[in-house]
Amino acid sequence: MSELREADQSALRDLAGFGNGGAPVLSAYISLDGPEVRTPETLRQEIDSRLDEAARRLRPEAVEETAAQALGACLEQAHRALENAPLADHGLRAVAVFCREGAEPRLYGLRRPVDFGVAAALRPRPALEPLLEAMGSERWAVALVSRKHGRLFLGGETGLVELGDIEDDVHRWHSQGGWSQARYQRGVEKETADHVERVCARLFALHERRPLDALVLGGPAEIRPLVERHLHPYLREHLAGEIAVEVESATPEEVRERLEPLARERRQAAELTAVERLEAGLGTGDEAVAGIAEVQAALERRRVGTLLIAAGEGGESTERAVEEAVAQAAEVIALHDDALDRFGGIAALLRF
Repeated sequence: MSELREADQSALRDLAGFGNGGAPVLSAYISLDGPEVRTPETLRQEIDSRLDEAARRLRPEAVEETAAQALGACLEQAHRALENAPLADHGLRAVAVFCREGAEPRLYGLRRPVDFGVAAALRPRPALEPLLEAMGSERWAVALVSRKHGRLFLGGETGLVELGDIEDDVHRWHSQGGWSQARYQRGVEKETADHVERVCARLFALHERRPLDALVLGGPAEIRPLVERHLHPYLREHLAGEIAVEVESATPEEVRERLEPLARERRQAAELTAVERLEAGLGTGDEAVAGIAEVQAALERRRVGTLLIAAGEGGESTERAVEEAVAQAAEVIALHDDALDRFGGIAALLRF
């Protein structure tokens, strides 16, 4: 079975060297949006149809015999990879598959809606810009915590995966008075604190495995201070807000819907900060550059720390800049709302 990988910055770095073998790379992006209820068979038929559409678009470009043979081999690889891929996750909005002769196909799941049914290219190197635009760049965690339950979700504004429920046998409060009531309440408080501590320890383990960019809490208001008190200081630094949902009954999609405004606000703030840094850097003359020629020159000198591109703007020169930035371990950010129009659609913050 083909491994379905998460699309993130490490995926971009991994793919940057995928075309170094000399053989052409087939890059195919296939939307999975469609009817809400689909059987595995209809999903396979839909994927096959869209991959065939990609082939029809690419064959006129593969006029040389070697290119035509490479396209045929790559399409066969892509069909096999997608046929065996685990695509039952309803949070997936699209898949990206990269194939070349002599290498195992690379398959990625995309959780952000895409504005095409299929996109494809046959080039010496992978076409990365659609992957950049479709992936969620930040790693979010959501912790829903009550006295008894702790539900953890991982993902971002484009989709969430539930990691399981941490349940403890915490007794309920009762209304009897006297000394026995005081002892009972102290026991309940201890059980609740132990439960919250377990949830927070699991969160920190996730952060240690791969750092979280943002943490959102949900649950009864009276539990919130206890949760924040037990969070590791590193996690408290990443608190990004709260959501109101029922801890026990909320679905992952409901949690994602509550998370989306927070994530969108955070992304917009990050984009604004990037533009402000760009303007300040251009003002000094040596901390940022704008325009494809200046950006390309900075990439050649390996000075780019963050590449900024306009979301939705394609073109061979932009794609090449993305590939070179990723290969140099630079961050790549796609900015929305015409933020880069006056800079020619591309700019960079420099390392030195």
